[in-house]
Amino acid sequence: MTTAKKELFIGMDLGGSFIKYAIGDRQGNLLYADKRPSRADQSQDTIFSVIYSIVDDLLMHQERLHGQIVAIGFGSPGSVDFEHGRLIGATPNINDWTDADIRGRLEARYGLPTWVDNDANVMALAEARVGAARGKANVIALTLGTGIGGGILIAGEVYRGSDYAGAELGHMSINFLGPKCNCGNFGCIEQYASAPAMLRLYGQKLHEQNLPVPVELSTFLLFEQVASGQAAAVETVQEVCAYLGYALANLVNIFNPDVIVIGGGVADADIDLMQQIEKVMKQRALPPAVRQVQVKRAELGNRAGQVGAIMLAADAYAAQRQV
Repeated sequence: MTTAKKELFIGMDLGGSFIKYAIGDRQGNLLYADKRPSRADQSQDTIFSVIYSIVDDLLMHQERLHGQIVAIGFGSPGSVDFEHGRLIGATPNINDWTDADIRGRLEARYGLPTWVDNDANVMALAEARVGAARGKANVIALTLGTGIGGGILIAGEVYRGSDYAGAELGHMSINFLGPKCNCGNFGCIEQYASAPAMLRLYGQKLHEQNLPVPVELSTFLLFEQVASGQAAAVETVQEVCAYLGYALANLVNIFNPDVIVIGGGVADADIDLMQQIEKVMKQRALPPAVRQVQVKRAELGNRAGQVGAIMLAADAYAAQRQV
Protein backbone atom coordinates (compact mmCIF):
# COMPACT_ATOMS: atom_id res chain seq x y z
CA MET A 1 0.00 0.00 0.00
CA THR A 2 1.35 3.43 -0.96
CA THR A 3 1.81 5.83 1.95
CA ALA A 4 0.49 9.34 1.32
CA LYS A 5 3.25 11.91 1.16
CA LYS A 6 3.45 14.57 3.84
CA GLU A 7 2.01 17.91 2.75
CA LEU A 8 4.67 20.61 2.56
CA PHE A 9 4.42 24.35 1.98
CA ILE A 10 6.73 26.99 0.57
CA GLY A 11 7.02 30.25 2.51
CA MET A 12 8.69 33.31 0.95
CA ASP A 13 9.43 36.71 2.50
CA LEU A 14 10.40 39.44 0.04
CA GLY A 15 12.63 42.25 1.29
CA GLY A 16 14.53 45.10 -0.25
CA SER A 17 17.83 43.23 0.08
CA PHE A 18 16.96 39.53 0.35
CA ILE A 19 14.24 37.01 -0.23
CA LYS A 20 14.09 34.60 2.70
CA TYR A 21 12.44 31.29 1.85
CA ALA A 22 11.69 27.93 3.38
CA ILE A 23 9.84 24.64 3.14
CA GLY A 24 7.77 23.73 6.18
CA ASP A 25 4.84 21.73 7.45
CA ARG A 26 1.42 23.05 8.41
CA GLN A 27 2.59 23.61 12.02
CA GLY A 28 5.19 26.08 10.78
CA ASN A 29 8.20 23.85 11.41
CA LEU A 30 10.93 24.81 8.94
CA LEU A 31 12.45 21.77 7.27
CA TYR A 32 14.72 23.73 4.96
CA ALA A 33 15.45 27.47 4.85
CA ASP A 34 17.78 29.86 3.07
CA LYS A 35 17.94 33.32 1.53
CA ARG A 36 19.32 35.01 -1.55
CA PRO A 37 19.57 38.58 -2.88
CA SER A 38 16.18 39.81 -4.06
CA ARG A 39 17.60 42.17 -6.72
CA ALA A 40 14.80 44.50 -5.68
CA ASP A 41 16.59 47.50 -7.15
CA GLN A 42 16.08 46.05 -10.63
CA SER A 43 13.02 45.39 -12.81
CA GLN A 44 9.90 43.51 -11.76
CA ASP A 45 10.72 40.74 -14.23
CA THR A 46 14.17 40.41 -12.66
CA ILE A 47 12.64 40.04 -9.19
CA PHE A 48 10.28 37.38 -10.52
CA SER A 49 13.22 35.57 -12.12
CA VAL A 50 14.78 35.32 -8.64
CA ILE A 51 11.49 34.05 -7.21
CA TYR A 52 11.17 31.43 -9.96
CA SER A 53 14.73 30.21 -9.39
CA ILE A 54 13.96 29.79 -5.68
CA VAL A 55 10.76 27.81 -6.29
CA ASP A 56 12.55 25.65 -8.88
CA ASP A 57 15.22 24.83 -6.29
CA LEU A 58 12.71 24.18 -3.51
CA LEU A 59 10.71 21.76 -5.65
CA MET A 60 13.88 19.68 -5.95
CA HIS A 61 13.98 19.31 -2.14
CA GLN A 62 10.54 17.78 -1.65
CA GLU A 63 11.60 14.19 -2.36
CA ARG A 64 14.50 14.47 0.06
CA LEU A 65 12.05 15.72 2.67
CA HIS A 66 9.70 12.79 1.96
CA GLY A 67 6.82 15.09 1.14
CA GLN A 68 4.98 16.98 -1.56
CA ILE A 69 4.78 20.75 -1.89
CA VAL A 70 1.08 21.58 -2.21
CA ALA A 71 0.90 25.39 -1.84
CA ILE A 72 2.93 28.60 -1.65
CA GLY A 73 2.65 31.46 0.85
CA PHE A 74 4.25 34.82 0.12
CA GLY A 75 4.82 37.95 2.23
CA SER A 76 5.46 41.21 0.41
CA PRO A 77 5.94 44.84 1.40
CA GLY A 78 3.06 47.11 0.46
CA SER A 79 -0.71 46.85 0.42
CA VAL A 80 -1.79 43.48 -0.94
CA ASP A 81 -5.14 42.57 -2.45
CA PHE A 82 -5.48 39.33 -0.53
CA GLU A 83 -8.34 38.03 -2.65
CA HIS A 84 -6.34 38.25 -5.86
CA GLY A 85 -2.79 37.99 -4.51
CA ARG A 86 -1.39 41.11 -6.08
CA LEU A 87 0.03 44.45 -4.98
CA ILE A 88 -2.22 47.49 -4.80
CA GLY A 89 -0.14 50.25 -6.33
CA ALA A 90 3.48 50.79 -5.35
CA THR A 91 5.62 50.02 -2.32
CA PRO A 92 8.31 52.51 -1.24
CA ASN A 93 11.19 50.08 -0.73
CA ILE A 94 10.95 48.27 -4.09
CA ASN A 95 10.85 50.65 -7.04
CA ASP A 96 9.38 48.41 -9.75
CA TRP A 97 6.96 46.31 -7.70
CA THR A 98 3.82 48.31 -8.58
CA ASP A 99 0.72 46.10 -9.04
CA ALA A 100 2.89 42.96 -9.06
CA ASP A 101 0.65 39.95 -9.82
CA ILE A 102 2.38 37.51 -7.49
CA ARG A 103 -0.37 34.89 -7.28
CA GLY A 104 -1.19 35.03 -10.97
CA ARG A 105 2.38 34.56 -12.13
CA LEU A 106 3.27 31.82 -9.64
CA GLU A 107 0.07 29.83 -10.20
CA ALA A 108 0.43 30.12 -13.98
CA ARG A 109 4.01 28.83 -13.85
CA TYR A 110 3.73 26.10 -11.21
CA GLY A 111 0.06 25.20 -10.88
CA LEU A 112 0.39 25.49 -7.11
CA PRO A 113 -2.23 27.46 -5.17
CA THR A 114 -0.58 30.63 -3.88
CA TRP A 115 -1.61 33.11 -1.21
CA VAL A 116 -0.03 36.52 -0.74
CA ASP A 117 -0.25 39.00 2.13
CA ASN A 118 1.51 42.05 3.48
CA ASP A 119 4.80 41.08 5.14
CA ALA A 120 3.87 42.58 8.53
CA ASN A 121 0.58 40.64 8.52
CA VAL A 122 2.57 37.49 7.87
CA MET A 123 4.95 38.28 10.76
CA ALA A 124 1.99 38.93 13.07
CA LEU A 125 0.40 35.61 12.12
CA ALA A 126 3.62 33.73 12.89
CA GLU A 127 4.15 35.40 16.27
CA ALA A 128 0.51 34.79 17.21
CA ARG A 129 0.63 31.10 16.33
CA VAL A 130 4.06 29.92 17.46
CA GLY A 131 5.90 32.99 18.75
CA ALA A 132 5.64 35.51 21.55
CA ALA A 133 1.83 35.71 21.37
CA ARG A 134 1.03 32.02 20.90
CA GLY A 135 -2.32 31.07 22.33
CA LYS A 136 -3.62 34.65 22.26
CA ALA A 137 -6.56 35.71 20.09
CA ASN A 138 -6.14 39.49 19.93
CA VAL A 139 -2.64 40.51 18.91
CA ILE A 140 -0.91 43.61 17.58
CA ALA A 141 2.54 43.25 16.04
CA LEU A 142 5.01 45.99 15.11
CA THR A 143 8.23 45.65 13.17
CA LEU A 144 10.79 48.38 13.83
CA GLY A 145 13.44 48.85 11.19
CA THR A 146 13.97 51.21 8.27
CA GLY A 147 10.24 51.82 8.56
CA ILE A 148 7.56 50.63 10.95
CA GLY A 149 5.21 47.89 9.82
CA GLY A 150 2.14 46.60 11.60
CA GLY A 151 -0.16 43.61 11.74
CA ILE A 152 -3.33 42.99 13.73
CA LEU A 153 -5.14 39.77 14.62
CA ILE A 154 -8.69 39.99 15.96
CA ALA A 155 -10.22 36.79 17.36
CA GLY A 156 -7.34 34.88 15.79
CA GLU A 157 -7.88 36.25 12.27
CA VAL A 158 -5.66 38.72 10.43
CA TYR A 159 -7.37 42.10 10.07
CA ARG A 160 -6.75 43.51 6.59
CA GLY A 161 -9.33 46.28 6.26
CA SER A 162 -12.09 46.69 3.68
CA ASP A 163 -9.60 47.59 0.91
CA TYR A 164 -6.67 45.50 2.22
CA ALA A 165 -4.89 48.63 3.47
CA GLY A 166 -5.52 48.24 7.20
CA ALA A 167 -2.94 48.05 9.98
CA GLU A 168 -0.56 50.68 8.57
CA LEU A 169 0.46 51.31 12.16
CA GLY A 170 3.70 53.08 11.31
CA HIS A 171 1.67 55.90 9.78
CA MET A 172 -0.37 56.70 12.86
CA SER A 173 0.30 60.38 13.58
CA ILE A 174 1.31 61.22 17.13
CA ASN A 175 1.95 64.90 16.36
CA PHE A 176 -0.02 66.72 13.68
CA LEU A 177 2.66 69.45 13.67
CA GLY A 178 5.49 66.92 13.42
CA PRO A 179 7.93 66.23 10.57
CA LYS A 180 6.58 65.28 7.17
CA CYS A 181 6.56 61.54 6.52
CA ASN A 182 7.27 59.75 3.24
CA CYS A 183 3.56 58.88 3.15
CA GLY A 184 2.67 62.59 2.91
CA ASN A 185 1.24 62.93 6.41
CA PHE A 186 2.90 64.71 9.34
CA GLY A 187 4.17 63.36 12.65
CA CYS A 188 3.81 59.64 11.90
CA ILE A 189 5.31 57.34 14.53
CA GLU A 190 7.69 56.14 11.80
CA GLN A 191 9.29 59.59 11.90
CA TYR A 192 10.02 59.18 15.62
CA ALA A 193 10.79 55.51 16.27
CA SER A 194 12.13 53.85 13.12
CA ALA A 195 15.86 53.14 12.94
CA PRO A 196 16.64 56.24 10.80
CA ALA A 197 14.56 58.45 13.12
CA MET A 198 16.32 57.06 16.17
CA LEU A 199 19.74 57.73 14.66
CA ARG A 200 18.70 61.22 13.58
CA LEU A 201 17.66 62.01 17.15
CA TYR A 202 20.90 60.54 18.53
CA GLY A 203 22.97 62.70 16.18
CA GLN A 204 21.08 65.80 17.33
CA LYS A 205 21.71 64.99 20.98
CA LEU A 206 25.41 64.41 20.38
CA HIS A 207 25.63 67.77 18.62
CA GLU A 208 23.73 69.54 21.43
CA GLN A 209 26.09 68.04 24.01
CA ASN A 210 29.19 69.05 21.99
CA LEU A 211 30.13 65.43 21.40
CA PRO A 212 31.58 64.16 18.11
CA VAL A 213 29.03 62.62 15.74
CA PRO A 214 30.41 59.40 14.19
CA VAL A 215 30.62 59.40 10.40
CA GLU A 216 28.67 56.16 10.26
CA LEU A 217 25.95 56.03 12.86
CA SER A 218 24.23 52.69 13.44
CA THR A 219 21.72 51.30 15.90
CA PHE A 220 24.41 48.81 16.97
CA LEU A 221 26.68 51.72 17.94
CA LEU A 222 23.80 53.51 19.66
CA PHE A 223 22.90 50.48 21.78
CA GLU A 224 26.57 49.94 22.65
CA GLN A 225 26.68 53.50 23.97
CA VAL A 226 23.46 52.92 25.94
CA ALA A 227 25.10 49.92 27.61
CA SER A 228 28.13 52.06 28.50
CA GLY A 229 25.87 54.71 30.03
CA GLN A 230 26.50 57.56 27.59
CA ALA A 231 23.93 60.26 28.40
CA ALA A 232 23.07 61.16 24.78
CA ALA A 233 22.42 57.52 23.89
CA VAL A 234 20.36 56.81 27.02
CA GLU A 235 18.27 59.94 26.45
CA THR A 236 17.69 58.96 22.82
CA VAL A 237 16.38 55.52 23.69
CA GLN A 238 14.22 56.86 26.53
CA GLU A 239 12.65 59.41 24.18
CA VAL A 240 12.02 56.85 21.43
CA CYS A 241 10.48 54.42 23.92
CA ALA A 242 8.20 57.23 25.12
CA TYR A 243 7.03 57.90 21.56
CA LEU A 244 6.31 54.21 21.09
CA GLY A 245 4.49 54.10 24.41
CA TYR A 246 2.25 56.99 23.31
CA ALA A 247 1.46 55.22 20.04
CA LEU A 248 0.74 51.90 21.72
CA ALA A 249 -1.57 53.59 24.23
CA ASN A 250 -3.70 54.76 21.31
CA LEU A 251 -3.79 51.24 19.86
CA VAL A 252 -4.66 49.71 23.23
CA ASN A 253 -7.55 52.12 23.68
CA ILE A 254 -8.92 51.12 20.26
CA PHE A 255 -8.25 47.37 20.17
CA ASN A 256 -7.67 46.23 23.78
CA PRO A 257 -5.35 43.42 22.65
CA ASP A 258 -3.98 40.55 24.74
CA VAL A 259 -0.39 41.09 23.58
CA ILE A 260 1.65 43.61 21.63
CA VAL A 261 4.66 42.02 19.94
CA ILE A 262 7.57 44.18 18.79
CA GLY A 263 10.11 42.82 16.33
CA GLY A 264 12.59 44.01 13.74
CA GLY A 265 16.21 45.06 13.99
CA VAL A 266 15.63 47.85 16.51
CA ALA A 267 13.70 45.54 18.84
CA ASP A 268 16.55 43.01 18.85
CA ALA A 269 18.69 45.29 21.02
CA ASP A 270 19.91 43.72 24.23
CA ILE A 271 18.47 46.49 26.44
CA ASP A 272 15.18 46.88 28.28
CA LEU A 273 13.22 48.53 25.47
CA MET A 274 10.06 46.51 26.10
CA GLN A 275 9.87 47.47 29.77
CA GLN A 276 10.33 51.17 28.99
CA ILE A 277 7.70 51.13 26.25
CA GLU A 278 5.20 49.18 28.38
CA LYS A 279 5.63 51.58 31.31
CA VAL A 280 4.74 54.63 29.19
CA MET A 281 1.90 52.79 27.46
CA LYS A 282 0.29 51.88 30.79
CA GLN A 283 0.61 55.45 32.04
CA ARG A 284 -1.16 56.80 28.96
CA ALA A 285 -3.84 54.21 28.10
CA LEU A 286 -7.25 53.86 29.73
CA PRO A 287 -6.92 51.61 32.80
CA PRO A 288 -9.57 49.01 31.79
CA ALA A 289 -8.05 48.63 28.32
CA VAL A 290 -4.47 48.25 29.48
CA ARG A 291 -5.03 46.15 32.60
CA GLN A 292 -3.75 42.85 31.21
CA VAL A 293 -1.91 43.88 28.04
CA GLN A 294 1.70 42.74 27.75
CA VAL A 295 4.42 44.13 25.50
CA LYS A 296 6.72 41.36 24.34
CA ARG A 297 9.80 41.10 22.20
CA ALA A 298 9.22 39.01 19.07
CA GLU A 299 10.58 35.47 19.38
CA LEU A 300 10.93 34.27 15.80
CA GLY A 301 13.40 36.87 14.56
CA ASN A 302 14.32 36.52 10.90
CA ARG A 303 12.25 33.33 10.63
CA ALA A 304 8.93 35.10 11.21
CA GLY A 305 8.32 35.90 7.54
CA GLN A 306 8.94 32.36 6.34
CA VAL A 307 6.97 30.76 9.17
CA GLY A 308 4.05 33.14 8.72
CA ALA A 309 3.96 32.65 4.95
CA ILE A 310 3.89 28.88 5.42
CA MET A 311 1.05 29.16 7.92
CA LEU A 312 -0.82 31.52 5.61
CA ALA A 313 -0.61 28.94 2.83
CA ALA A 314 -1.44 26.00 5.10
CA ASP A 315 -4.55 27.72 6.52
CA ALA A 316 -5.85 28.79 3.11
CA TYR A 317 -5.09 25.42 1.53
CA ALA A 318 -6.99 23.58 4.28
CA ALA A 319 -9.95 25.97 3.99
CA GLN A 320 -10.01 25.55 0.22
CA ARG A 321 -10.14 21.78 0.48
CA GLN A 322 -13.11 21.97 2.87
CA VAL A 323 -15.23 23.97 0.43
